[in-house]
Amino acid sequence: MRKTLCALLALTLLAAAAPFLVLLFPAAPAVQTQPAPTAAPQDEPLPAATPQPLPETPPSGGTDAGEALTLYDAAAGEEITVPVEEFLIGAAASELPPDWPDDAIRAQMVASHSYALALGDDPMQVNSALCAGWTSAEVLRSRWGDDFTRYYSHLQDLARDVTGALLCYDGAPAAACYHSISAGHTEASQNVWLTALPYLQGVDSPWDTTVPEYEVSVTYSVPQMTAMLQSLGLTPEGDPGAWFGAAEWDDAGYVAQMEVCGQSFSGLRLRSAFSLRSACFAVTYDGDAFILTTRGYGHGVGLSQYGAKAMAEGGANWQEILTYYFPGCTVETEIR
Repeated sequence: MRKTLCALLALTLLAAAAPFLVLLFPAAPAVQTQPAPTAAPQDEPLPAATPQPLPETPPSGGTDAGEALTLYDAAAGEEITVPVEEFLIGAAASELPPDWPDDAIRAQMVASHSYALALGDDPMQVNSALCAGWTSAEVLRSRWGDDFTRYYSHLQDLARDVTGALLCYDGAPAAACYHSISAGHTEASQNVWLTALPYLQGVDSPWDTTVPEYEVSVTYSVPQMTAMLQSLGLTPEGDPGAWFGAAEWDDAGYVAQMEVCGQSFSGLRLRSAFSLRSACFAVTYDGDAFILTTRGYGHGVGLSQYGAKAMAEGGANWQEILTYYFPGCTVETEIR
């Protein structure tokens, strides 16, 4: 059930008549009791996860967990073929710091592998130069410097632990999407890509709310906001405090629809237009500027990488992490 939040408040500050707009976050979803997480240090780099749209049907034919993968590398401008072990290492290294808990890294490796195979005949889109989705040993050597041999050897050992493992649903590789930080509850796949998958309907991820980067604000001046709204085809006029209206939120706490200058836009489109970290956001106008506050980082579907980190630190193994974030899926080996 979607909740509609109408939170347009007009405040009068002393004798001034400056407008003050607040679009509040919805109430946080109820969460399950879970092992206490260890919050990430402030200077720890955030993972970057943006898988391509989901397949509408599972891949046809057999699947060999040990078969080399075909990727489309935007850096090379062509398709490349990568052995499984090399893929697992490059996929994990592009998403997570190499000193994260081993089981969080193993879970990421299996998720990336399963996702790539779930795309069927469509090669997974990556950019090795930007460490997006997958990267090469050459890029990692430059990135890690003197630590390359130590980090690469460690990831190689972890990859060998899970080379033959896949996350499956109904006998086929699952589209095991992943993101950095959820809003406290992971998002349903149909709210992002229109494709509803039974194992991507959202679960509680309370650990995410403890991450220092969970809530982040960005400030835009009125001229900056005007330019962004014009990019949406709008012509903002009059009181800036009246530009943003009612917001409709989905069950995971992300903006489903929001009224802007009298028109309705999806949260995803506004996230893109405003360059926000997630579609879980609130808007405040203080009379001088707009403050947009986001919760989480990424699309919110599937595996929360910071949730996986916290679960691993709490003693969960990689299989438990994956089956928690993808209900109904099983970990299989050598699926053919």
